[in-house]
Amino acid sequence: MVRVVAASLLIGLSCPARADGETATRHALWRDCLARTFRIQAALTAPDLAADAAFQACRAPEDAYLAALTSSPLLDPDDIAHARPLLAGRIRAWLIGRPG
Repeated sequence: MVRVVAASLLIGLSCPARADGETATRHALWRDCLARTFRIQAALTAPDLAADAAFQACRAPEDAYLAALTSSPLLDPDDIAHARPLLAGRIRAWLIGRPG
């Protein structure tokens, strides 16, 4: 139950309007990297492959964002590790669902 609450909290923190400071900046940098890379790759290949390429290319900004989240007293590294796939799924859906 605690993991579910923590995962929900992490997903909530992933929204730029709800985050602040370094976490919001890191989130924006990650999303910008993903959007830019996805746009380039989507012109060359299928959306799923473009999303995979974007996640691979933007691993460093993702890691920086998740590291910023660990500074929260409400989350520990295990919470973030459990929520990472949920966050990736949400961002992946955002990438693929964006208008060209």
